[in-house]
Amino acid sequence: MLFPIEVKQQFLSTKFIYDRQIIESPLGLQIPLLQARDTEVNVEYLTFKKQRKAVQVINLVGTAFSLYTIFNREKVSSGVYWGTFGGTILISGYLNIKSNQHLGKAIKRYNEVISENKVGLVFDKSFDNQAILGIGISHSF
Repeated sequence: MLFPIEVKQQFLSTKFIYDRQIIESPLGLQIPLLQARDTEVNVEYLTFKKQRKAVQVINLVGTAFSLYTIFNREKVSSGVYWGTFGGTILISGYLNIKSNQHLGKAIKRYNEVISENKVGLVFDKSFDNQAILGIGISHSF
């Protein structure tokens, strides 16, 4: 059974509540989000993950360039250094914002999918081989 995901915004962090459990990292939501088996949820969440990985790579490259510049000051002008540093901050900031938007869309769609009305039909046999038909309706209030 899938449970709704609640998002709690705090001053400098976001926490997610799933099945009365507090999850600090959005990566911890991967299993319930992908278990919804909804194409839109999957696309949005996987886009979020790709963009977060891109931010990590960009930040790693920026850090490596900064370390290179510290040890080779005469080879890198201050304009190139600050341009690279500023560009890295702008690109990673933009990708962080976009990835959070994709995560928000994935969670919103996930909550819509699991709260939809569901109808189930079951055929079974009783112990004396009589046919049993069961109909179930699930509705969230």
